Amino acid sequence: MFVLLILVVLVGLALQSYSLRNASDHRKIRYECKPSVRCCEPGEEFIVYSTVQNLGRRSSPLLRIEERFPIVLEVREAKQFNVKILLNNFRIYRSAVVVRRKQQVKRYLRASISTRGEHVFSNADFWAGDYLGLKEFYYRMNNDQRIVIYPPLLGDSAFLRAFINSLEEIAKERQLLEDPMSVCGYLDYTGREPMRNISWKQSAVRNSLVVKQFDPAWQESVCIVLDMEYHGEFDLHYPRQEICFSIARTVCDNLERRNISYRLVTNAIITNTISSFSSAGGMGGSYSKILYALGSAKNGEICTVGELIRTVCSGANRQRFLVFISTRECEESIGAIQRAKALTGGKIIPLYADAILPSPPDENENDEGSEEA
Repeated sequence: MFVLLILVVLVGLALQSYSLRNASDHRKIRYECKPSVRCCEPGEEFIVYSTVQNLGRRSSPLLRIEERFPIVLEVREAKQFNVKILLNNFRIYRSAVVVRRKQQVKRYLRASISTRGEHVFSNADFWAGDYLGLKEFYYRMNNDQRIVIYPPLLGDSAFLRAFINSLEEIAKERQLLEDPMSVCGYLDYTGREPMRNISWKQSAVRNSLVVKQFDPAWQESVCIVLDMEYHGEFDLHYPRQEICFSIARTVCDNLERRNISYRLVTNAIITNTISSFSSAGGMGGSYSKILYALGSAKNGEICTVGELIRTVCSGANRQRFLVFISTRECEESIGAIQRAKALTGGKIIPLYADAILPSPPDENENDEGSEEA
């Protein structure tokens, strides 16, 4: 009996020694957490895949994992995760797994995000325990996966009525501008182009539908100027910036649906310089790039509105129809519009976020009014 007890103790010590070495060695463990899509609409459901892989020749110990998800993540289904807590601007999800040799464990949750911006799925903390549960080894696995949420479309058509009415005029003018002298080539018909762009003569020659490709100098008829500079009223500046992104997205969407080419120029923080994007309309790949840029842009500006207007109105690609988007109507924005009119001589439609999110009434004025009464 004593010998059996000694054997049990020795086996236990051997297992404990083996489990300690196994728990302390995490070189063969791989971790990745990423969303199923690179970008999507606000509130659209996507899947977050969390993968733990064991490249070693022996099974992993029991791994306790704390994963960091964006705090704005709205989880709809998470059966494979146990506990969630909110900590330091992250949503922490806890789980436990054992990964056999040369295998991987893939968990998932269904979620959505309603807030515009670029959201990060960050690092994960791991704890590996020994056989007897006396000691745990901690290590962190790096992760840097992101998802971009587009700005939401605005539903207030009355706010954009002046712009929409002008679009109809541009659409009519565009039909007159597209004469045979501006045709620079032909492309295969994809179904997205307007029927009037089809070249029936060339289609008969090639025995397939083709559309006329117009010179870009003729095509670009609208310029959207998105100004992100701070123009006062600090408490309302950030939400108004978000409205500006939505206004820009809504304007672009209207132009795309009408197959009107345009250019978007902005001093928003997208790159280190003023950002410029062009699209020929039709909801193509260029529009996807614009949506991604508007979604990933940081709040703030890289230059003044004056520098932005100088960039827009310089060179040979000056448009005679400008849509100027800014946080509020003030001395700087009005001056920028006047300068653009002087340089281009064209039509400018201002769209201000403070028309949707106005300033609160001045309490002092209310008090004075009550005293006079």
